[in-house]
Amino acid sequence: MDSKEETVQKHVVVNSPNQRSEVLTERTERGPRESRSSTGTIAIVTILALAAVAIVLYLVSNRNANESANRNANLQVANQATPTTIVQQPAQQAPVIIQQPAQQAPVIIQQPAQSSQRENTSANDDANMQDIATKRLAEDLNMAGVVMSITDARVILTGTVNSAAVKAKAEQLVKGVRGVKSVDNQIVVSG
Repeated sequence: MDSKEETVQKHVVVNSPNQRSEVLTERTERGPRESRSSTGTIAIVTILALAAVAIVLYLVSNRNANESANRNANLQVANQATPTTIVQQPAQQAPVIIQQPAQQAPVIIQQPAQSSQRENTSANDDANMQDIATKRLAEDLNMAGVVMSITDARVILTGTVNSAAVKAKAEQLVKGVRGVKSVDNQIVVSG
């Protein structure tokens, strides 16, 4: 253990009327040495403190960056996981053709071009009405079992529904399509 050693000498002269005496005392004092911090030690402590602060700041910023990246990744996954709804239309039935007993055919005089043009227009009108009516029925989930066919602006409804109200609603939706002349509602109510 380092200690500070100091020697103290005292010289005391005592004068009295009859006598004169000199006393010399020597005393040694020991105590702890004064601590002296060198500039190098202070510099090392300062560098270590700055390094510790830098490491803490790095860890905090890295943690924030990781949390931000995780949050963004979770948002991307959530956006991609949105389910897509697919609505399938029921298959269309072929139109039912009912033949009347043979009768004497009326005599119609037409030019051939007009006849084919009229048939094309009728078929186009039927297709347009079919598209519109199909879209209207597809908007209501209760109409999923309804099947429809249109020939010469006459509609035949078939299929199965849960209630008479849904059956009537299907008929009203199709009657509301421009150009429909009649509706034959053959829908079956189940349950």
